Amino acid sequence: MKPSLLRSFALLLGVAACAIGVVRAADAPAADPAPALLATINRVLDLVSGKTPDEITASVPAIRDQLSATVAVDAIVRRSFGRNWSKLTDPQKTEAIDLLGRLMIRTYATQLAAGERPKVSLSSSRQIAPDRWEVITSASTSSKTVSVIYRLAPLGGGWKVYDILGENLSLVGNYRQQFDEHFEHHSAEDLLVILRQKLAAPVVAPPPTAAK
Repeated sequence: MKPSLLRSFALLLGVAACAIGVVRAADAPAADPAPALLATINRVLDLVSGKTPDEITASVPAIRDQLSATVAVDAIVRRSFGRNWSKLTDPQKTEAIDLLGRLMIRTYATQLAAGERPKVSLSSSRQIAPDRWEVITSASTSSKTVSVIYRLAPLGGGWKVYDILGENLSLVGNYRQQFDEHFEHHSAEDLLVILRQKLAAPVVAPPPTAAK
């Protein structure tokens, strides 16, 4: 599989059954999720800033724990498979959530730790439907500013991220396209083998972005 196209800032990862169910407006959490989401991003930055790839790999469970408050990693994984989710057995689904979730988080955290720590600020936050919220942030370093869009839905009693867009590219859509191509000629077990191999391979830190 090719690397995530969100690499410019790699903010997640990082899925709720192939689609997230519609809920009544009365069921949706009332509070604006933006403050909690920004707090989560900054806690993850605290965990990964200045870390080596090996240190980040060892920290993946802690990073996933921090993300769990506002990011539905399991939902992102399931949505990434889309229609192909039904081609996996229950044990394969459990393993796919574990493997792809760890791979997304490790890739995100390794990219995030490279170079200067970005300053993340809120651009806008709005409820776009009774069961959908959109938070737009900007991640700035001395060399560039990247806009990152988070799409959230009511999951587990609160607003949680189910997709992330960077430079108009969807994290879920990117993986789904790759998985659609994979399943045209290969099996679910073949994909799990690829994910296991990727997680077992050494991680190389990307070069930091040079200041302009």
